[in-house]
Amino acid sequence: MSRIVLAGIPLPADLQWIDEFTAWRVGQSVKTSLTGARIVQESSLQAGRPITLQTQRDGAAYVAPVKLALLRDLIASEEQPRSVSLQLVLPAHNGGERTFAVAWRRTDGPAIEADPIRFAVPALDGDYFSITLRLMTV
Repeated sequence: MSRIVLAGIPLPADLQWIDEFTAWRVGQSVKTSLTGARIVQESSLQAGRPITLQTQRDGAAYVAPVKLALLRDLIASEEQPRSVSLQLVLPAHNGGERTFAVAWRRTDGPAIEADPIRFAVPALDGDYFSITLRLMTV
């Protein structure tokens, strides 16, 4: 079974890329002039494609939850300011793999969100979490 790998951290291949088919190539800026007219400017984007990977629910079952130890590895990666991109490897639709140069995306909320599948205190390394990872191409 193929896997998703982010900066050397193996992730479940079943994490869903929820914005994979969302249009993103055209950026837009809308302003209002002093006279009240709308000024709309559009341009092609070279990078910044959103890649949001997320655990999904199928009824009462979770698809692609991660264990606490893996979640800690992801958080450690996100907490470091970087001047170079991370490598993300995703399975391709018809076999093989796709590779992207990415950075954590913090403009649409936290770069990583996690919720325990079953809440317990203290959390143990074997506990599972539902995650959302927000990335963008660079």
